[in-house]
Amino acid sequence: MTIGKNIKRLRQNKGLTQEQLGEILGITGQAISKWENGSALPDLPVLPVLADHFGITIDELMGYKLNALTYKEQFVRFMIGNGILQTGEFKLKSGQTKEYYLDTEKFTTNAQIVKIGEYFADCIRENNIKFDVIMGLAYHGAALSTATACALFQKYGVTADYCIARKTPDSKGRMVCGHSLQDGDNVVIIDDLMSTGLTLCERIDQLKELANINIAAVIVIADLTNDEAIEKGWGPQMLEQKYGAKVYSVITENDIVNVKENRNL
Repeated sequence: MTIGKNIKRLRQNKGLTQEQLGEILGITGQAISKWENGSALPDLPVLPVLADHFGITIDELMGYKLNALTYKEQFVRFMIGNGILQTGEFKLKSGQTKEYYLDTEKFTTNAQIVKIGEYFADCIRENNIKFDVIMGLAYHGAALSTATACALFQKYGVTADYCIARKTPDSKGRMVCGHSLQDGDNVVIIDDLMSTGLTLCERIDQLKELANINIAAVIVIADLTNDEAIEKGWGPQMLEQKYGAKVYSVITENDIVNVKENRNL
């Protein structure tokens, strides 16, 4: 895809006219039109401004994808680099051995949470998930969903309602902060990890008492459901059977192993 076509796609995703984008950049809408139809190219100093406005890199703006890492590979590298994901051999309480360990308590900076939000947004975009509402489950899911909501708008121009589900009611008895749930809302639930899905089901049942919502999807950093839980019918299969909701992991164990083997991590 040429840079002109990229600019047109990104502009339209944000709901901007050529004139509106021109005003942001301090140029005419006619200049934008020439870029988009391929009769002219942006000046070099404009490229970083355009890339920053659309929340992408200059390479992405130019359409360069050769040898680019997938967002999953980028996420694994990011997690390892920040000490959130450790690779090696770890023995779990169940007696099983895992080749990695995830510690989401190490999300401690604004830079980390902003980046994580982008990966969640990429996951939603890649899987073409249809939704009206983004909901985070307190506690970890609150920060993750906030970052995801911001990234969806900044990176892809997607606007949606947003709320956080509390674990206990506030002083006014409210379980949800932000958007008030309505019957028929298609909700994407954001959380950090899933091991059995039992707690998640309890939270969803509480929310469904507030309104007859549809669970469009559940997105977690990683699904840690073990074989024992799967044999009991827990995990993603339980959520799909009970709510018709598919569980998406930003990364899977295979992604971690593949990056470790292929990238010498």
